[in-house]
Amino acid sequence: MSRVERVERVERTVMFPSTSASARENAAFTAHSKREDVDWNSLDKKKFFGAGVGVFSGVTLALYPLSVIKTRQMVSANATQTSAFGVVREVVKERGIRGLYRGFGTIVVGAIPIRVVYLSTLEAVKAQTNALFDTYEVANKYRGAADAAGGATASLVSQALAVPVDVISTRQMVQGMRHGRETAVKAVEGGGAVAAEEVAFAGYRNGIDAVRQIVAKEGVRGLYRGFGVSVATLVPGSALWWGFYGTYKRTFWDAAPADWRDDAKTTDAQVIGVQVASGVCAGLSSGFLTTPLDVIKTRLQVLSGQPGGEGTNLSSTASMIYREHGALGFFRGVRPRMVSVSVWGTVMVSVYEFLKRSSKKEEV
Repeated sequence: MSRVERVERVERTVMFPSTSASARENAAFTAHSKREDVDWNSLDKKKFFGAGVGVFSGVTLALYPLSVIKTRQMVSANATQTSAFGVVREVVKERGIRGLYRGFGTIVVGAIPIRVVYLSTLEAVKAQTNALFDTYEVANKYRGAADAAGGATASLVSQALAVPVDVISTRQMVQGMRHGRETAVKAVEGGGAVAAEEVAFAGYRNGIDAVRQIVAKEGVRGLYRGFGVSVATLVPGSALWWGFYGTYKRTFWDAAPADWRDDAKTTDAQVIGVQVASGVCAGLSSGFLTTPLDVIKTRLQVLSGQPGGEGTNLSSTASMIYREHGALGFFRGVRPRMVSVSVWGTVMVSVYEFLKRSSKKEEV
């Protein structure tokens, strides 16, 4: 089997909750893909999750401002969308550099149990499904169903933890931001548009305070605002990412010089280069197409927690966006989101595979 053919077998990842479970053992193709994949049971879990906390937190630290930028662009009701640099200037002027990391603590702390639950659930379901397939002697070419079962189950289970973290962090990101137009008018009972535009989004002292306020005002359901939209966003997002990734990968290999496709001559740098280029392009494409759902989800999660927003739902949020900005309103924040999806998808895949290899138990 040539190296290029092996690349075809190794393309799904843990970083996307709705993606199939082969993401866990076949994450991203790297220079060492010809080596045997690291089995989940052969990992030192404490080392894996322990190292993962630091590594993933570091990646989050570097990319988090992109999430703040796209979130504030999506929520803003101003007629003219503020550019990414404009958002950065506004945030830094009002709150300093720390303003670009509003909600960061919530994300980092919340991601720890989410990651443990997701990975553990995925691998357990995958193992059970494969055992069932062994019993009925299901051919290997159909074993993707086991991956899908593990990925789907893990995604649903992890969302129970992920959505509250998303709701809280999203509201923290826009804390202190001016409302504007229709959103603001609804926020001030009996007030006019001028007065309303001076109203800022309510905020919280920290994550714990956010939980207390949300539960007191909206009940436990408030922590799950946009749950359905979140699932609807992640599932097609993951499917599109991997679909585009495979397409771009094959296209790049077909367009590459002949010696690149020769297993004896293909270098690690060439393989990784194709992987990275495919991941970036896949992120740009899927990030663009799934932005409308993300805009609705973000607005719903934020506005439902503001004065006058108690009755906010999926249809009312979508209608508000269309009235305020027309069809283009559903693509607010699309550029930083495309960049974020591209970078996260490519970096996280490589990081996950590296952690698995470095955390393998030593054979006795």
